[in-house]
Amino acid sequence: MVFLCVHFRLSIVTRKIRLINWLSLAVFLPAVVGATVCRGISAGTDVAEIFGMPKQNATLTAAASQLPPQIHVNLAVRDSYLAGIPVLVRIEVIRDDGRVERELWNAVAALSVDNPSVILSKNQITLCNGLGSTLAVFTGSGDFKLTAKVNGMEDTRLLTDLAGELVTSVSGTLAGDPVWSGIIHVTGDVVVPASRTLTIQPGTLVLIDGVSSGSGGADIDVLGTIKSLGTAASPVTFTASDPAKAWGEIHHEHAAASAYQYTDITLAGHSPGGGHTGTGPALRSVGSKIVFDHVCLTDNAGKVMQASSGSDLTFRNCHLARSVMGPEIQGTALVFENTWITEMLAPDDSDGIYIHDQLAGQTCLMKGGVVANVNDDCVDTLGCKLTIEDQILRDAKDKGVSIYGGEVNINHCLVVGNNKAPEDPTVSTVAAKTFESSTTVVNIDHTTIVTSKVPGHSDIGIQSHNKYGVKSGTVIYNVTNSIIDATDPVNVQAPYLASDVHINYSDVFDETWTGAGNIHADPIFADPNNGDYHVNSQAGRWEPGKQAWIMDNVTSPCIDAGDPMSPIGLEPFPNGGRVNMGAYGGTAEASKSYFGEPPCETIIAGDINGDCKVDFSDFSIMTLHWLQAVE
Repeated sequence: MVFLCVHFRLSIVTRKIRLINWLSLAVFLPAVVGATVCRGISAGTDVAEIFGMPKQNATLTAAASQLPPQIHVNLAVRDSYLAGIPVLVRIEVIRDDGRVERELWNAVAALSVDNPSVILSKNQITLCNGLGSTLAVFTGSGDFKLTAKVNGMEDTRLLTDLAGELVTSVSGTLAGDPVWSGIIHVTGDVVVPASRTLTIQPGTLVLIDGVSSGSGGADIDVLGTIKSLGTAASPVTFTASDPAKAWGEIHHEHAAASAYQYTDITLAGHSPGGGHTGTGPALRSVGSKIVFDHVCLTDNAGKVMQASSGSDLTFRNCHLARSVMGPEIQGTALVFENTWITEMLAPDDSDGIYIHDQLAGQTCLMKGGVVANVNDDCVDTLGCKLTIEDQILRDAKDKGVSIYGGEVNINHCLVVGNNKAPEDPTVSTVAAKTFESSTTVVNIDHTTIVTSKVPGHSDIGIQSHNKYGVKSGTVIYNVTNSIIDATDPVNVQAPYLASDVHINYSDVFDETWTGAGNIHADPIFADPNNGDYHVNSQAGRWEPGKQAWIMDNVTSPCIDAGDPMSPIGLEPFPNGGRVNMGAYGGTAEASKSYFGEPPCETIIAGDINGDCKVDFSDFSIMTLHWLQAVE
């Protein structure tokens, strides 16, 4: 017999302990401050007995702790129309927490109108990870209801006919602090002077004159401030007065802070070109701060945006689509949250986003969104420091992430199905290269990387790629808690070194890579051909299509195989007290731990790992993380 003495100096009322099921911990450790407990322990003694607690203090049913989220469809469209003028129609499938249901990998929304006098140019929208849009034209006359249906769910909006409404023409330098409403026709360049504010009321339709080709479309030049105050029920629209003639750009030049909310900006880009594609942007920012909230920047003749010289950009809940390429930014701070980039389908260099180096003190963050269906890279970088977190990067013709210098962090991401039509015979999903005699760093955690395995190409998961023939340089990879599934998971080209590729607690499928806790087994994805990269579990796997937990016939080796010192986060019970590998590890959609029997119907107090008993396995988890805390 040995004696265990624990001096408790922890108030579990005020501390948040990571890695341990809260409910179990609350019973496992008495809420004692400054007390010492000493008990003799014999072989087979239950930890619950050590502290004089009943073994079956069941406090919560497992089913009650895992209610599936509810989803509904949301139709976002302006509340009025002019016959023949395109209207942006956006469809989202929304969870009860307000986020788009990204697990709805591909779906189709059907559109219909209830007025036989109105003809709709497009009757469906393809959704990518729960969100999609189209530029639709309504011809005819009269008010009507537009209905969108997705997988049995539907939403309806009323659009009123603007025929006969007053049209106000504007051009030149604006006087005072003007307020736009109704229908505005921009017939030439407009200037918002310094220290002046242009306010645009909900529902305003701004029609801007354009040109058939070239860079001479009318611009809105902002030296002061724009406040575009659309609402969910009544968005603001900037679009071409003639759909066949794209207008120029909205140009913020060392302007005061501006904001666009619930605003659609379409059919622009016949503006002065430059940068990666040589095409003009729909929106240009030079040394300006702009916030975009629920904005759609789509269907442009040029790129979405060009930003530089100390700009500060925030995108939230936006959709950037069907343009030459996404934003190209340099010397710019970026917050890019819950935003989709899709369908950048120009013949060359049509990256989802291209991020150059920042100025001192600037940061760049992409979080919670999707980049998909682009003709080049999902994310292309040049010397920047970037964090990509909780993103889905899929279906690019070239790379998921292309890194040239700088430092990139990729956390809790799905980088899958890329390299659809690669430029090179050897292709990689994540490729890093560096400048001569310099260093590039790539940190990857809780990320699932799966290549397309295109016939005739040698597909690679992560690569130190000497594309430009440097003689010296260093590419460092730090990979943890991740899954790499490729014909060649890791590839290192000279002069880069394999010893600089540090992989730990990861599944490098079908390749043995030295590192703590690594495995090289089939991760057993649920349905990768249809975008489901949850790993199978006999104890329960989240099934997005059914919005339910289902039991599989096999269990993935990636469950409970992550770094034992990593937080388990929101993993549902039973979670083994240890985090899973892959993008869903540490999340509420992590597959459940299997111990050879069906999961417990109830959660037993003190059962940290969820194996239906309280024993030294639970105690070892507790001691491993004793007094670890997060605020």
